[in-house]
Amino acid sequence: MAGKLDEISEAIGRLRASVSDIQKRMEESRKLQDRRYADNSAALRDLGQKLDKHAAAVEVIRPTVAALALSRSRLATWASIGLAAVVILGWIVEAGIKWSVSYLLSHTH
Repeated sequence: MAGKLDEISEAIGRLRASVSDIQKRMEESRKLQDRRYADNSAALRDLGQKLDKHAAAVEVIRPTVAALALSRSRLATWASIGLAAVVILGWIVEAGIKWSVSYLLSHTH
Protein backbone atom coordinates (compact mmCIF):
# COMPACT_ATOMS: atom_id res chain seq x y z
CA MET A 1 0.00 0.00 0.00
CA ALA A 2 2.84 2.35 0.80
CA GLY A 3 4.20 1.85 -2.71
CA LYS A 4 0.90 2.77 -4.26
CA LEU A 5 0.63 5.89 -2.11
CA ASP A 6 4.12 6.89 -3.13
CA GLU A 7 3.22 6.48 -6.79
CA ILE A 8 0.04 8.48 -6.31
CA SER A 9 1.96 11.16 -4.43
CA GLU A 10 4.58 11.34 -7.19
CA ALA A 11 1.86 11.52 -9.86
CA ILE A 12 0.18 14.34 -7.94
CA GLY A 13 3.54 16.10 -7.68
CA ARG A 14 4.11 15.76 -11.42
CA LEU A 15 0.58 17.04 -12.11
CA ARG A 16 1.16 20.04 -9.84
CA ALA A 17 4.43 20.78 -11.65
CA SER A 18 2.66 20.47 -15.01
CA VAL A 19 -0.16 22.73 -13.85
CA SER A 20 2.36 25.23 -12.50
CA ASP A 21 4.25 25.14 -15.82
CA ILE A 22 1.02 25.58 -17.77
CA GLN A 23 0.02 28.53 -15.57
CA LYS A 24 3.43 30.10 -16.06
CA ARG A 25 3.14 29.70 -19.84
CA MET A 26 -0.38 31.13 -19.78
CA GLU A 27 0.88 34.18 -17.87
CA GLU A 28 3.70 34.67 -20.39
CA SER A 29 1.24 34.31 -23.23
CA ARG A 30 -1.10 36.86 -21.65
CA LYS A 31 1.76 39.33 -21.22
CA LEU A 32 2.83 38.78 -24.83
CA GLN A 33 -0.73 39.31 -26.06
CA ASP A 34 -1.05 42.49 -23.96
CA ARG A 35 2.20 43.82 -25.43
CA ARG A 36 1.08 42.98 -28.98
CA TYR A 37 -2.28 44.64 -28.33
CA ALA A 38 -0.53 47.79 -27.12
CA ASP A 39 1.79 47.80 -30.14
CA ASN A 40 -1.09 47.25 -32.56
CA SER A 41 -3.15 49.96 -30.90
CA ALA A 42 -0.29 52.43 -31.19
CA ALA A 43 0.27 51.50 -34.84
CA LEU A 44 -3.44 51.92 -35.60
CA ARG A 45 -3.47 55.33 -33.91
CA ASP A 46 -0.47 56.40 -36.01
CA LEU A 47 -2.15 55.16 -39.18
CA GLY A 48 -5.33 57.02 -38.24
CA GLN A 49 -3.38 60.24 -37.81
CA LYS A 50 -1.64 59.75 -41.16
CA LEU A 51 -4.98 59.09 -42.85
CA ASP A 52 -6.39 62.27 -41.31
CA LYS A 53 -3.43 64.24 -42.67
CA HIS A 54 -3.88 62.75 -46.14
CA ALA A 55 -7.61 63.45 -46.07
CA ALA A 56 -6.88 67.08 -45.18
CA ALA A 57 -4.38 67.32 -48.04
CA VAL A 58 -6.94 65.90 -50.46
CA GLU A 59 -9.49 68.45 -49.29
CA VAL A 60 -6.97 71.22 -49.91
CA ILE A 61 -6.23 70.16 -53.49
CA ARG A 62 -9.82 69.29 -54.39
CA PRO A 63 -10.62 72.79 -55.82
CA THR A 64 -7.47 72.68 -57.93
CA VAL A 65 -8.41 69.29 -59.31
CA ALA A 66 -11.92 70.54 -60.10
CA ALA A 67 -10.48 73.58 -61.89
CA LEU A 68 -8.14 71.35 -63.91
CA ALA A 69 -11.04 69.09 -64.89
CA LEU A 70 -13.02 72.12 -66.06
CA SER A 71 -9.97 73.45 -67.91
CA ARG A 72 -9.46 70.07 -69.56
CA SER A 73 -13.09 70.07 -70.64
CA ARG A 74 -12.72 73.54 -72.15
CA LEU A 75 -9.50 72.51 -73.88
CA ALA A 76 -11.21 69.48 -75.38
CA THR A 77 -14.06 71.69 -76.61
CA TRP A 78 -11.68 74.16 -78.25
CA ALA A 79 -9.69 71.30 -79.78
CA SER A 80 -12.88 69.89 -81.30
CA ILE A 81 -13.82 73.29 -82.68
CA GLY A 82 -10.30 73.78 -84.05
CA LEU A 83 -10.31 70.37 -85.69
CA ALA A 84 -13.67 71.09 -87.32
CA ALA A 85 -12.33 74.46 -88.57
CA VAL A 86 -9.24 72.80 -90.04
CA VAL A 87 -11.39 70.19 -91.79
CA ILE A 88 -13.67 72.87 -93.24
CA LEU A 89 -10.66 74.95 -94.31
CA GLY A 90 -9.18 71.85 -95.95
CA TRP A 91 -12.39 71.30 -97.91
CA ILE A 92 -12.37 74.94 -99.02
CA VAL A 93 -8.71 74.75 -100.10
CA GLU A 94 -9.35 71.46 -101.90
CA ALA A 95 -12.36 72.94 -103.72
CA GLY A 96 -10.32 76.02 -104.62
CA ILE A 97 -7.47 73.95 -106.02
CA LYS A 98 -9.85 71.74 -107.99
CA TRP A 99 -11.61 74.81 -109.38
CA SER A 100 -8.26 76.42 -110.30
CA VAL A 101 -6.96 73.28 -111.99
CA SER A 102 -10.20 72.78 -113.93
CA TYR A 103 -10.21 76.46 -114.96
CA LEU A 104 -6.61 76.28 -116.18
CA LEU A 105 -7.21 73.03 -118.03
CA SER A 106 -10.36 74.37 -119.68
CA HIS A 107 -8.57 77.51 -120.95
CA THR A 108 -5.47 75.75 -122.22
CA HIS A 109 -7.32 73.37 -124.52
